[in-house]
Amino acid sequence: LGGPLNIPKIYNGGDKTFFFVSYTGLRSTDPFDAFSTVPTLDERNGNFSDTLVRSGPDAGAPVTIVNPRTGQPFAGGTIPQAQINPAARGLLQFIPLPNLPGTVDNFHFLTSTTDNEDNLNVHLVHTFGGGTIGPWRRGGKRNNLNGGFHYHAANTGLTNPYPALGGNTSVRGFDVPLGYVRSFGKITNIARMDYNRDTISSRNLYAFLRNITGSLGIAGVSQNPFDWGVPNLSFTNFGPVNDTSPLLRRDQTWSFADFMVWRRGKHTLRWGGDFRRIQLNTQADNNARGSFTFTGINTAQLVNGRALPGTGYDFADFLLGLPQLTSVQYGDNNYHFRGNSWDLFAQDDWRMGGNLTLNFGLRYEYFSPFTEANNQIANLDLAPNLLACAALQSTCAARVLPGQSGPFNGAVPASLLRPDRNNFAPRLGIAWKASANTVVRAGYGINYNTGAYSDIAQQLAFQPPFSQTATNIASPALPLTLQNGFPVLAPQTITNTYAVDPNYRLGYVQIWNVDVQQQLTSTIVMNVDYTGTKGTRLDIVEAPNRTATGVLLAGVQPFLWETSAGDSIAHAGSIRVRKRLQAGISIGGTYTFSKAIDNASSLGSGATIVAQNAFDLAAERGLSSFDQRHRFTADYLWELPFGRDKRWLVQRGVMNDLFGGWQWSGDWSIESGLPFTARVLGSFTDVNRGTNGTLRADMTGQPITLSDPSVGEWFNTAAFVAPPPGQFGDAGRNTIIGPPTILFDMAMTKVILMGETRILEVRAQATNVFNTPQFTVIDTTVNSPSFGRVTTAGNMRQMQLALRYRF
Repeated sequence: LGGPLNIPKIYNGGDKTFFFVSYTGLRSTDPFDAFSTVPTLDERNGNFSDTLVRSGPDAGAPVTIVNPRTGQPFAGGTIPQAQINPAARGLLQFIPLPNLPGTVDNFHFLTSTTDNEDNLNVHLVHTFGGGTIGPWRRGGKRNNLNGGFHYHAANTGLTNPYPALGGNTSVRGFDVPLGYVRSFGKITNIARMDYNRDTISSRNLYAFLRNITGSLGIAGVSQNPFDWGVPNLSFTNFGPVNDTSPLLRRDQTWSFADFMVWRRGKHTLRWGGDFRRIQLNTQADNNARGSFTFTGINTAQLVNGRALPGTGYDFADFLLGLPQLTSVQYGDNNYHFRGNSWDLFAQDDWRMGGNLTLNFGLRYEYFSPFTEANNQIANLDLAPNLLACAALQSTCAARVLPGQSGPFNGAVPASLLRPDRNNFAPRLGIAWKASANTVVRAGYGINYNTGAYSDIAQQLAFQPPFSQTATNIASPALPLTLQNGFPVLAPQTITNTYAVDPNYRLGYVQIWNVDVQQQLTSTIVMNVDYTGTKGTRLDIVEAPNRTATGVLLAGVQPFLWETSAGDSIAHAGSIRVRKRLQAGISIGGTYTFSKAIDNASSLGSGATIVAQNAFDLAAERGLSSFDQRHRFTADYLWELPFGRDKRWLVQRGVMNDLFGGWQWSGDWSIESGLPFTARVLGSFTDVNRGTNGTLRADMTGQPITLSDPSVGEWFNTAAFVAPPPGQFGDAGRNTIIGPPTILFDMAMTKVILMGETRILEVRAQATNVFNTPQFTVIDTTVNSPSFGRVTTAGNMRQMQLALRYRF
C-alpha cells in the first residue's frame, strides 16, 4: 500500500509526505527425500559372518574381523555381546534400522521440512521546497528526507537423513534506514545512515533437554546444556551421524554514507564514501560433543603396521568403542568481534559524443581484521620452512595471543592479522555506437573478497587457551575409546586446530568484458560477449603438520592453516539473441561456453577444500568446483490472439471473457554437469595423519567418462583406485564431470480487467514441468559401496496457483 500520508485531525501530508507499506508472508512445507547406507540387523548385533568387503580389489570377499585383545579372528565372525561397548550400544538408537533390502542405500527417509517467513517494510518520504517527489510525479528541487523500518523473521526446520537427528533455525532481524537528499544547483548530495541487527539461533532436538554424551559416559566433551546432543560419528562403509551444532549470533552494523552527483556539461561526476562499524556476537561450539572416526583398523590383521586386505571393519570398531581419530572443541563459547570498514570513491561518466561514452572510476576500500572485545583469540606462529625445521627437531610452532610477539613472525596486533591497506579498485568502461545498428561495450574492474575476515575471526576464537580443543590419533601409547577419546595430554602439547598466516591478504578478482550488440531486424537483437575473470590471493586451506605417513611436528597436534596463496582464471564466451515482443510473441536465448581453473575454489560459490599435500600446492590446480562448460538458457512469451486489441474475439462477451487475456510463458535451461573429485575416505594412513577425506585417488589410466552413463554407474569406476599406503593420490581435482541439468518451466496467465485501474491476474505455473530427474550428487569416494552411483536428485515437478489483485 502507498500514497499520501494523511491522518485525519492529526497530520495532512498532502503532496509532501508519502508512505509505503508492504508485507510478505510465506508458509511452506517441502518434501525431504533421502537414501542412506546403514548397518544390517546382524551387523548391529555384532554378527559380521555374512558381511562382504564392499570396495577395492577384494570386493565381494568375506570380511575378517580380529579381536584386538587377542590378535585372533572373532569366532564365527561375531563379537560377543559382553564385548560390545555400552556407549556404542546407546548410540545405536540414533542409527536407523534398514527399511530396504540389500546393503547399499538400504534406508529411505521421506518426510517434510517447514519454512515460515515474514517480512514487513515501512517507508516514509517527505519532500522540501516547491517541488514534489511522490510515487507518481517529480518536479522542482529534489530535496527530501526519507526513512523506514524493515522487519524480517524466519523459522526453518532442519532435517537429517537419520530421523533421530535434526533441529531448527530461527532468524529475527530489523533494519532502520534514514536518508537525506538535497540539491545545490547542479550538485545533488545524498546522505544515508543505517542500523541493522540480526539474531540467528540454531538448535538440535536435544539441547537443554537430554545430555546424551553424559548419560553414555563419554568424557572430555562439553557438559553445557547448550551443547547437549549426539556426538559425530564417521564411518567408511556407512553414512555419518552428524547432529546439528548449536549457534546463537547477534550481529549489528552501523553504517554512514555520503556521496555527491555533479552534472557539468558532458560529465557526470560522482564521489563520496561510507563507514561501517560491525559487531559480531557469537555463542557457539563447533564440535562440543566430540567427533569419532571409525575406519576398521582396530579389527584388522596388522603385519608390519599395515592391515591385511579383507580384514577390519569400521562398524566392528564402533561396536567395540575403538575410534582411530577423535576431535573436540568447546569451552568459552561467547565471543564479541569488532571491526570497521570504510571506502572512498570517485567516478566520471563522460559523454564524449553522441556515439561514445567513457566511464572512469577509482575506489579505495579498507576492511579491518576483526578483534575480540576480551582478546579471546589465538593463532599459531609457524617457522618459514616447516620441513627444514622439523628435520632439525627444533620448535617450529608456537601459540601467539593478541599483542604478543611470535618467534618467527614478530609482533602481531590485537586482531592477530596485519591489516591489508592497499585495496584500490579501479573501474573503466566504454560504450561506443559504431554504426546505426552496432553498439560495442567494454569494461574492466576489480572486486575484493570483503567477507573473509569474518570467517577467520570465528575460527581463531575457538582455540586454546580459551577453548578445549584436541585432535587425537589412536596408538599403543595413546589408546582411544568412546568413553576416553580425549585423554589428558602433556601440558606443552599444542592442540590448536586452526591457524592463519598473519600476513594474510584479502583476495580479489579482476573482471574484463567485451560485448558487441547487433540489431539484426527491427525486433531482433544479437549480442556476442566475452568475459575474463582472474582471481588473486584466494584462500587455500592446508594441513602442514603432516607427511604422507603421519604427523610432522612432535608435540603439535594436526591443525589447518589458511593462507591467501591461491589463484584462478576463467574465460567465458556467449551468444545472446532476443526477439522483442511483436504480434504477441517474444523469445530469447543465451548460449555460454566457459572454463574455469584454480587451485582453490574459494570464489564463485565453491566450497573450501583442504589441500591434499601442503608441500605440493601445484597438484591442487584443476577445474574450479563451479566450472560449467556449456550452458544454454531461453525464455518465451506468447500472448494468445484472443480478446481486446487482439486478432480474434475483440468484441466484449462471454467468449471474450473466457478466452481473452491469456499468456503462455516459460523458460528452459540445459547445462553441463559440475566437476567432482575422486577421494578416499577412512584411509588408515590418512586418518593416522589427523585428517579424513582429503586424500585423492590414484589414476589407473583408463578413461573416466562412459559412453552411456547411468544412475548406477555415472563414470568409469575402474579409472580410479586407492593409492598405496603412505602415498598421496595422483588424481587431479575435479576430473569427474557430473550429470547435466535439463530443466523446463512453464506458466499460463489470465489477465482480467476490472475497470480502468483494477486488474485480477490468475497464474498457474510449474517448475520442471516435464518431471525430468535432476541428478545433483554422485558418490566419488573410491572405497564407498556406492562409488560411481548417483546419490541425490533435485526437486521434481512443482506446481503453483497464484492470484494477484492490483488496484
